[in-house]
Amino acid sequence: MKVNKFLIYSLLLAGAAVTSCKDDNPSIEDYPLNYKIEEVKVTQDIPVGVYLYNPQQALENNVDQWNRITQEQDLAAGKLGPNTKPWHDIPQALEPGKYHLAADTVGARAMQQIADWCNYARIDFMILPGVNENANDIYPLNIGRDTAFIDMVRGKNDTLPVSLNGVKFALMINMNSVCSDLSNNKLVETVDPTRKTYPVVDTIPDINNPGMDIIVTTRVDTLISRADRICSYFKRISDYFSDPNYYHTGGRPVVVLSDANKLYTKDSYHMYTAIRDTVRKHTGKEIYIIAQQGAWTPPTRFHYFYLTGKVDAVTMKNMCAVGGNQQERVIMFDQYVNENYKYNRTEFMSRYNVDFIPSASPGYSQYVASENNSNYPWMPKTQERFWTMCNIAKMNLGRNPMVLIDSFNDWTYDSGIEPTDPAYGKGYGLLFLDMVKGQFKVK
Repeated sequence: MKVNKFLIYSLLLAGAAVTSCKDDNPSIEDYPLNYKIEEVKVTQDIPVGVYLYNPQQALENNVDQWNRITQEQDLAAGKLGPNTKPWHDIPQALEPGKYHLAADTVGARAMQQIADWCNYARIDFMILPGVNENANDIYPLNIGRDTAFIDMVRGKNDTLPVSLNGVKFALMINMNSVCSDLSNNKLVETVDPTRKTYPVVDTIPDINNPGMDIIVTTRVDTLISRADRICSYFKRISDYFSDPNYYHTGGRPVVVLSDANKLYTKDSYHMYTAIRDTVRKHTGKEIYIIAQQGAWTPPTRFHYFYLTGKVDAVTMKNMCAVGGNQQERVIMFDQYVNENYKYNRTEFMSRYNVDFIPSASPGYSQYVASENNSNYPWMPKTQERFWTMCNIAKMNLGRNPMVLIDSFNDWTYDSGIEPTDPAYGKGYGLLFLDMVKGQFKVK
């Protein structure tokens, strides 16, 4: 009997020890990423912008890319294209589905359809393809051929009519076009000035016709510093701010900077202040500058660029572009993106007093651009992924709420929400436009 009691006590103590060990062990419930993205209901409309691309390379110029877009999917054979095509049927186009964005008949018809679709989805503004500086001329000739397309979008071309019908537009400034030669050792303040020529028009007496004048145009050489070139570039961009269809937030015209990290300068704040002063003097408006930051990059990497430069807000590029050989980002993609946004948002606001604008994308794939790029994880465009990205964006809105969708029509990387022909392949019609309307607007 004594032995039995001893055994019973021993077993009870062992059980207590086991229970204690189990209680001390970590639980999956304690894992910080053990959560799901939930639906975030909107109580007021959230402004939405979309990036427009010129899809000419994928849809018209490169036969292989077009074939990879339209061919049937065969995952076993490595055919990972979307098996869709744009829902355009322009008589002047090469064939149904193909189009480009330029100042011509096809471009005007396509642009009108895109504007109509944006209105349907209640998208507030379109960010036009990046505007490049023309390094060979001075203001107002310093943005080159982009002017013809912008004027067509604005409805200023009588032969190529486009009516935005309420949707606005904003411009993306390609900073690489004015900063491509800059580096740590070649700053705005130290780079050699640029020699430019500009026309000077004058009238002089016509010696062959007394009392008459003739017009003479001469070209004059001038040296312009890089800082003045940059300010002149923004001055030319600001000429569009008075257009009634140009998008403003809080009364301020919006511009998006691509490659903002190319602006190497001794004093970023001084450079951005000069840009703001130039625009204010020229237009009387306070510019609202959004810097585009590379996906999955840390904010402090750009401390000496646009953050100490005090841009108004920072947005992220397509987070579905997880990077080559970055398979680990796919495993808990939703949570990783949300944590990334939370960290960046907090860092921008608390350390720099710069706002955060989340982006949302339906997917990203390298297959169309490069068929054999097997090192890049496949993040195909899906309804579920876009739903998740929209709600992550709503969870991380900035002080000035806004969401940018990347993209409307980037066919090279299959990241667009543009409608596809529902009668062809895996065409989904207006699905993603309906999702935009449902996710960001009060019904």
